[in-house]
Amino acid sequence: MILFPIALLALSVPDKTCNLSAQWGDKLPKKSASAHEVRDQGGQALWGILPASDTSLEDFSSGAGRETPRRPIILYAAGTDCAVVERYAAIIEASANCAPDWCVVSYKPAPPLAAKP
Repeated sequence: MILFPIALLALSVPDKTCNLSAQWGDKLPKKSASAHEVRDQGGQALWGILPASDTSLEDFSSGAGRETPRRPIILYAAGTDCAVVERYAAIIEASANCAPDWCVVSYKPAPPLAAKP
């Protein structure tokens, strides 16, 4: 009886094996409601709800890096191949001049996408 809950817990533990630079933090900022969200949707990056090629991801993150005050950039990695996560992270950190307090990788499942207006 006790083994079943332990087995479920083991299945839900997020994979934190992606190799990201020290410019990425892993603690979500308290004010993450207005954060930029990046996630993978079947090999296609999404910046918020907008599909983003590598070039667009670079452009979006560059703009985010120039914002004052800075809004956090959250890269959702749960359920995504680490090679994809690492590619997105490299693009974002190169163009947004990341620091661990506002470029954050989350291994928790991403919240549902907002509907397009």
